[in-house]
Amino acid sequence: MIEAISFGILQGLTEFLPVSSSGHVFFLGKLSIYPTYNLPLMISIHIGTTLSIVFYFRSRIKSMLVALKKIKEISYNEERKLWKYLFIASIPAAIAGIFLERLIEEISTIRLVGTCWIINGIILVFGELISQKKREQKDINLLMSLFIGIFQATAILPGISRSGATITAARISGMEAYKAFEFSFLLGVIAIIGSFLLEVIKKPEGFTGVCFASGAIAFLSGYLALAVLAKIVKLNEMKWFGYYTILVGFLVLFKW
Repeated sequence: MIEAISFGILQGLTEFLPVSSSGHVFFLGKLSIYPTYNLPLMISIHIGTTLSIVFYFRSRIKSMLVALKKIKEISYNEERKLWKYLFIASIPAAIAGIFLERLIEEISTIRLVGTCWIINGIILVFGELISQKKREQKDINLLMSLFIGIFQATAILPGISRSGATITAARISGMEAYKAFEFSFLLGVIAIIGSFLLEVIKKPEGFTGVCFASGAIAFLSGYLALAVLAKIVKLNEMKWFGYYTILVGFLVLFKW
């Protein structure tokens, strides 16, 4: 039970903070201090983290759902455009997940994680410097959504943060800080559900109270991580996560 709860906390925090949950999961798994693979547990945590995003952005998601019903109302044009660009931005990651997931699993090593952590840190540090020199524009467009989608696809590598990559790409493109944060995590709902469906294909076993507890913890820690990250993005302080992943990346390469 303690391991499962720790698992929920770790996954909830690292899923959203730009430090790469997949990198931490892989690394701790290799050190044998991470729970053995358990599909029902993974599904529970995926549900918990997804619900934390839905709850955090509940007002925005509600208006997006209403927009699907009221197709002809001009007042919902922005929401309909957002749906379109979220779909476009999801394509690169979907292609990468379908065609490259097995290959990535085969080539993944602790040294690859360490290298990707360093790359992740560089993306965050230099991406923040570049974004601060960009003139902000409010509206996302086709090229911006594809650019963000390509960055999201790189997160298939263990050690590259999905949230860090997409927020950085959005900011580099000129998107305002909170809009970049919002777009990243609305896009994340689609990505997490997609990975959840891939997990389900592996034939789940039975669910237990431990799964429920871990999912609930993932929801709470995920919501906390979202609230913290929203403030950090607004303050242009993502670089500190970059320094962290660069440091642990070099430590991993030095040790292994």
